[in-house]
Amino acid sequence: MRDLLIEIGTEELPAGVINLALNYLKGELSKVLKRDDIKVYGTPRRLALFVKNFENRAEEREEILVGPPVNVAYQEGKPSRALLGFLQKIGAGVEDIFELQKGEGVYVAVRRKVREDAPLERLKKSFESILLTIPFPKNMRWDSSNLRFSRPIRWILALYGDEVLPLGFGSLKAGRITYGHRIIAPKPIEIKEAGDYEGLLKDNYVVPDYRERLGMVLAFISDEACSLGGKPKYPEGLPEEVANLVEFPFALVGRFDEKYLDLPERVIVTVLAHHQRFFCVEKDGRLLPYFIAISNNFPRDGVIVKGYEKVIRARLEDALFFYKEDLKRPLEDLVSELSGILFHPKAGSMLDKVQRVMSLAERIASSLRVDEKTKEKIKRASYLCKADLLTHMVRELDELQGYMGYVYAKEQGEEDEVALALYEHYLPRNPSDPIPSSHTSAILALADKLDSLKTLMDVGEEPTGSSDPYSMKRLAYGIFSIVEAFGWNLDLKELFGELSKPFENFLRSRLEAYLEPYPYDLVRSVLEVKDVSTPYEVIDGVKSLVNMKEREEFKEMVEVYRRVVRILPADWGDTHVDEDLLVQKEERELWEAYKGLKDTLNPLNLAKLKPYVDSFFDSVLVMAPEENLRRNRLSMLLNIKRLFNRFADFSKVGGVL
Repeated sequence: MRDLLIEIGTEELPAGVINLALNYLKGELSKVLKRDDIKVYGTPRRLALFVKNFENRAEEREEILVGPPVNVAYQEGKPSRALLGFLQKIGAGVEDIFELQKGEGVYVAVRRKVREDAPLERLKKSFESILLTIPFPKNMRWDSSNLRFSRPIRWILALYGDEVLPLGFGSLKAGRITYGHRIIAPKPIEIKEAGDYEGLLKDNYVVPDYRERLGMVLAFISDEACSLGGKPKYPEGLPEEVANLVEFPFALVGRFDEKYLDLPERVIVTVLAHHQRFFCVEKDGRLLPYFIAISNNFPRDGVIVKGYEKVIRARLEDALFFYKEDLKRPLEDLVSELSGILFHPKAGSMLDKVQRVMSLAERIASSLRVDEKTKEKIKRASYLCKADLLTHMVRELDELQGYMGYVYAKEQGEEDEVALALYEHYLPRNPSDPIPSSHTSAILALADKLDSLKTLMDVGEEPTGSSDPYSMKRLAYGIFSIVEAFGWNLDLKELFGELSKPFENFLRSRLEAYLEPYPYDLVRSVLEVKDVSTPYEVIDGVKSLVNMKEREEFKEMVEVYRRVVRILPADWGDTHVDEDLLVQKEERELWEAYKGLKDTLNPLNLAKLKPYVDSFFDSVLVMAPEENLRRNRLSMLLNIKRLFNRFADFSKVGGVL
């Protein structure tokens, strides 16, 4: 057993692809090497995998080769031409034959040992194809080999113990050379043994383990913030991204003028964190005029910090200028100019969208019977909801769309609920986002998302598995989240009229995705009978079944349903029941039990039909020779089936009986 090491050395990789690539490589090599304990290393310049005590042993397996039937294999007790041809083909003799029972026949067969490729032989054959299939968002070509990768590959290190493995990628062949930190220790490093890898890299200012590097980043930031009398502010995902931007982290502290603290906090965080990847420092809920940067180089003589401060000063100065200029114009004065911003080439301008959203929000508010005061707030928020697109700040920092509308609306005297709706109507963008906090915000958010989704579908836009340029899947997620959170049983057909078939299909597929945490059979059973134009009914129906599934009444209910539908012809559509034709006591009792439950809102109550259904099938001949009785009984059963189908198609529920 020897240690196995593979490293792919590259030009600087984007931070977001490193862990993605390592997870993929680990999965693929686990299949090839049949080892799950693969350790991965990743920095901006390398993707590496290490296996401790790896045994490169070729395994043997036994396979059985089946020949002709025994009665064909022999003629007059001697091997037939068919048998001899089979033996010649597989390189076996008559002495190797045994008889094998297969189904109802008996065949001649031969056992033989098959040697599989050793793991490293398999790796050699598949190495290049594995690298080519890493699902990078973008790939590039860089030499005449025409092979593609996220960034140019500059070296390959591949060792089994002290032996170089014959791996390659195009014309590039593996060796035992790697490289340290590009700036601090750029010289080649010879790795004699695979197990020396991590230690030698650390000696040359490379921390190859992502988790260790992330821990260093977090510790450095925390220590520096503490020394400033505050604590670091961690925008979501920023520490993880920064850890994959450096090979060895160094913490630097910079300062900016206190006058920039007059800016809204999110503007400062956006400039420092989102654009420069710096960390803000806060104390008692307020920002301090400092930032912490993680550098990939020694902080010599303050030169790096001065450079960072110069960049930050310029960006914050611009932001302060934009902020003061924007406050000079009320948001309502900007609305008419939205006619100059395109929403979609086939769907008009942003002003057209605002007008559609206002109308749709009014219809939603009326459907939900909200009070007149709230309707007025919704109308005002709808009118202003896209105005901040024309502000200097949003034009420069587009990720502040919505938030700046809220800030400016507050400064210009709009009601708090109206101002907040300008920000919250974009929520939720993803599962980690909160739900809008008020009816005003939520109705505007729903109208905005529904309008975008339907308008885009109507002009022929539809996301594919790999492409969703208009974030339509996120729009659908937001719609379902809001109606579920507020319990709003809206009918999209009432809001829009008829929905196109592509739109209905899209809603169905996104509802299935939204309901993925729940058992698929329950989701399918509800979607089979509920209209996707009422998404809350679907969501609530699935959640209700989940809560019921383990109860005894649920099992009885499913049994009743299956018994009823088993005998119904698939094309039976007559629901008229003539009570004068209910001639037997058991069918009259079942009909009365049905009528007592036909308005029930709780599907578990349907389990009460079980004794009546059992008695009915035990005593009544459904398919009676008299046509009028037969039709009447089938119609009664169809009514019972449709009562169940108000909740779900219980024939789709698995694992109950």
